[in-house]
Order: sequence, then structure tokens, then C-alpha cells
Amino acid sequence: MQLALFMIMVTFTLLSCEEQSEASPDIFGVMKYLPEDCKVNIKKQIEDKCSGNPYQPQLLEVKDCTIICGDWHDNGVTKAITRHIINLKDGTPCGHSRVCIKGKCFDTCQMTFV
Repeated sequence: MQLALFMIMVTFTLLSCEEQSEASPDIFGVMKYLPEDCKVNIKKQIEDKCSGNPYQPQLLEVKDCTIICGDWHDNGVTKAITRHIINLKDGTPCGHSRVCIKGKCFDTCQMTFV
């Protein structure tokens, strides 16, 4: 019992010493080919989508055809991380000759058209 309590105390001590950094995801990893005005427009739309939610207001990550908004807090008693995953609209470009369908990035040649 004492060993378990010691392990819990050490874990909480280590967690409380971790430094939280501001999320700054590279949201254009596979969209490098887009014109600058398109990048600015997409970035604004994504940030607006996250900031519209009071519980997950920050953009944390953009991954394939999903954006992840979230937040964290530490009130001295509890720590919490919240995340909300949003799929980009079907047909959104996600790379050269690739589009988003139901949150996944597909090669347009592999799509069923008929």
C-alpha cells in the first residue's frame, strides 16, 4: 500500500512539473501546393471553428482530414485535457489528387464514381 501511494505521489509530482506549451500545429503539411490566399482562408476557417466552442477553443492538431480542437486546465486540484475531433467536409483537398471523404484522405483515382 505504501509503495502504491509513493508511486502515485511521484507520478503527480512529475506531471505537475511538466511544462505545457502553446499548441502550434503545422496545418499545411500536405497542403504546401496551395496558393497563399487559400492557405490563409483555410487556416482562418479552422481557427474560427475551434474558437467557436467554449470548451475546446484552441486548435491542437490537423491530421489528414480531421482537425482537433481542445483545451487543458490545471486548477491545482485537477488537471484535464479536452479534445474535439471535427472531420473536414467531403471533397476538401488533402494532397495532390487526394480528397477528404468521411474524415479520411483518399486518392481520387481509387474513388468510386459510378
